[in-house]
Amino acid sequence: MTETQTKTAPEKSVDVQRVYRGLDHVWHLGHQYEMLKFPFVDWSWVVEHKRHFSTGPRGQLDINFVPHYEPGKYDFALLHLDQQVVEPNIYNRGKCLVFKELNEVIQDIPKIVLMHGTPYYPEKFDPQAILTRVRDLVGDMPMVVNSHTAADQWAGNIHGKQYQGIPRSQIFPIIHGMDAAEWWDLPKEPRVVTMISPAGLDKYYDRVFLEAIRDELANRGIQFCQITMDWQARDWDDYREFLGRSLVYVNPTRESPMPRSRTEAMLSGCCVLTTPHQDADTFIEHGKNGFIIPRNPEAVADMVEERIANYKESVEIGPRGKETAMRLFNSQRYQQDWLGLLQKIIGT
Repeated sequence: MTETQTKTAPEKSVDVQRVYRGLDHVWHLGHQYEMLKFPFVDWSWVVEHKRHFSTGPRGQLDINFVPHYEPGKYDFALLHLDQQVVEPNIYNRGKCLVFKELNEVIQDIPKIVLMHGTPYYPEKFDPQAILTRVRDLVGDMPMVVNSHTAADQWAGNIHGKQYQGIPRSQIFPIIHGMDAAEWWDLPKEPRVVTMISPAGLDKYYDRVFLEAIRDELANRGIQFCQITMDWQARDWDDYREFLGRSLVYVNPTRESPMPRSRTEAMLSGCCVLTTPHQDADTFIEHGKNGFIIPRNPEAVADMVEERIANYKESVEIGPRGKETAMRLFNSQRYQQDWLGLLQKIIGT
């Protein structure tokens, strides 16, 4: 950071009455980075033979690694899934194998499933096939999801159709939360950015839509930067500075529940343009704290062009989105939601 950013006070943690001993394993480091901050959980992570640990952009994380599960040492275990477990290779030899091995060996403590996706993989599987596989894996364990829409979908209500899903009483939406003080709201450059996973689940992220927006903007002489693909951060500070100086952030996803990168952009004061899916239309007020985009690349390009042309207005909208994110996606609320779930499942 070379210029003064908009200052944000660090958030307070929840009151701690008991520290739970939790067992986890490598999955989504951005998500787990926030969970490692829980003052009410003493985490241990099982060393995996399938997925190797990477420090990620946030640098070295303070993690206690253990070689295997030992009964009597933990109060609960966290197991991770997404809809890709319906893939034969992933189910039999990939990351689902860790889930199955831990679920089999852990029999003495409560287990909580953290579901990172939704039952949406139309290029390969019908929703019922995904729901059936996940329902068989989850059994009667409580399952945490990252949006209210995702909770309804895993219960079987998908795009107006009813499928046989997981009992709704078993599903707990806990929306991610972050410390706004970690994100840098800097003077904005007329730059348009996005960040989604570089590969996999094409229709879930709607990569065709993303590329159509890119092509339409390129025809108008506007560069659309996909972070991690068109630009690589040297470290976390480099990422936060680049995002914090970006004027417009576009989220093209169709079924990704509460993309973290969109929240990071909101906390960085970017003017956010997003699809309405997975609860986004419940907190983005079009033209006030961001914009809801149609699934039309020409219309989106028009909106982006207008945001750049009306630079001052876009700079004023960004902080309103930031205020919304600080209110809804703050780490104190996130921690309190998780603490409440642990107290419900394990006790105080």
